[in-house]
Amino acid sequence: MPSKEVLRSLIRQRRSLLTEEEWKRKSRKVTEQLKRILNLYPHAESFLFYYPVNREPEITPLAEELLKAGKSVAFPKVSGKEMLPVEVASLKELSRGKFGIPEPPLDFRRILKSADVVFVPGLAFDRFGFRVGYGGGYYDRFLKSFPVKVKVGVCFSFQLFEEVPHDPFDVPVDYITTEKLFIRRKEWNQS
Repeated sequence: MPSKEVLRSLIRQRRSLLTEEEWKRKSRKVTEQLKRILNLYPHAESFLFYYPVNREPEITPLAEELLKAGKSVAFPKVSGKEMLPVEVASLKELSRGKFGIPEPPLDFRRILKSADVVFVPGLAFDRFGFRVGYGGGYYDRFLKSFPVKVKVGVCFSFQLFEEVPHDPFDVPVDYITTEKLFIRRKEWNQS
């Protein structure tokens, strides 16, 4: 199994090779798969999205749809070593924040206390729901302490592996979605 550093390098390089058209086409298909998952949770009202950077799957059109449907939509705001889920009324509220990633303005009255669905980006995922992120640990710290019903890993099919390295503090997602499929994570075999 390759190390996290090797996977990070490999996936960054592979994603950078996507043409604009490939990225858009694959992203539209990822969004369609996400809608299939959301059909399993018709009563979901609150959602935490990520803003795509470096050719991550572009799923913000789904955020726009959910906002129009009257759902609660939030994006991460980085504060120190933590990630705060701040609700937005429009994606126009987002502006460049830490790491150059668009994020909402900090408004403590709009921080979600829980979410029905969190969309989790990553460089690599495995079928057990573990992910390799960028190495900052923001999502693992967040998912450990934040009440969420469903965690959905979002990636392209070349980012999905049978197994990726993980640590005891890593928090697995419940589903992994690519442009080709969505799967519920496998549970470890008990012997």
